[in-house]
Amino acid sequence: MNNEKRGFTLVELLVVIAIIGVLVALLLPAVQAAREAARRAQCVNNLKQLGIGMQNYHDIHRQLPMGNVSCCWGTWQMSILPFIEQQQLADLYQFVPKDEEVLLYKYRYEIEDDTSTPPITNLRVVTSRIGTLTCPSDEPQRDGRNITAHNYAVNYGNTNHVGVDHHSPFSPEWVPHIRGPFNGHDWIAHTGAEVAFREITDGLSNTMLAAEVIQGQNGDNRGFTWWGWSAGFETYDIPNATGPDFMQGASDCVPEDPNPPCEGESQRNRKKAAARSRHPSGVNVVMCDGSVQFVTDSIELGVWRAASSIDGEEILQDFFN
Repeated sequence: MNNEKRGFTLVELLVVIAIIGVLVALLLPAVQAAREAARRAQCVNNLKQLGIGMQNYHDIHRQLPMGNVSCCWGTWQMSILPFIEQQQLADLYQFVPKDEEVLLYKYRYEIEDDTSTPPITNLRVVTSRIGTLTCPSDEPQRDGRNITAHNYAVNYGNTNHVGVDHHSPFSPEWVPHIRGPFNGHDWIAHTGAEVAFREITDGLSNTMLAAEVIQGQNGDNRGFTWWGWSAGFETYDIPNATGPDFMQGASDCVPEDPNPPCEGESQRNRKKAAARSRHPSGVNVVMCDGSVQFVTDSIELGVWRAASSIDGEEILQDFFN
């Protein structure tokens, strides 16, 4: 009797390894797709929480928060903190007092001054990461001061961040500004220009409240939503546009991968940024009624712009397809 044990031949081992490799190659896309589906579901939930927070803010104040006060004196993100379970951080942040008519330096978003009365602790707030405002499909970023970037920006309408027409009516490129639910202001802290739901005559279910943006990497300031000029998005271009975003200055912009294209603003192109995400083929948006939709990159530009206006009287028949 021959009791000699026989092992696998080299050919058999190579065949088994090849089969395993093929199975892994077939399985990996499905695993990645499942993970992305879970991340996208979390992103949808984040936007729902933001929508609820904005509704609750409106219930208390009878208006939405202001989009931003210039570059550096607060954005909607500071205002909404108590309504997304961040009351402790909200208590630490100090806006310019309402009886002031100028933007005092000591109330900027990045200031930490224990000698002030009361102490200014804004830096502690903006170095905190807010999970509800962070999409898990993106890579969390911080700047050189440890200040965090996030993934949701509010709707500033169809042209640019300062709410003016794109070019003049005499230009073939003219796009008249139609306002969104949020406004930004450059010089004084309290202008009374915040929007109430009653002013959204297009309907809360037909008007976008906020959408995704990416967190810029390697010094790019997109997603830096504690900062006024990155707190909003515009519908001048479609989601995930191949055209550039326009930042306050060239130093705020790093157009190389993995960042989308961008440039510093000019008189021809004022500050504006498209909605963008790390999801394949589109972005999540939350409407003013709190519902969340996934909008594909192939949406028709006119429909996309119509969804950003509060009183343009457009019909959004193709928006939710």
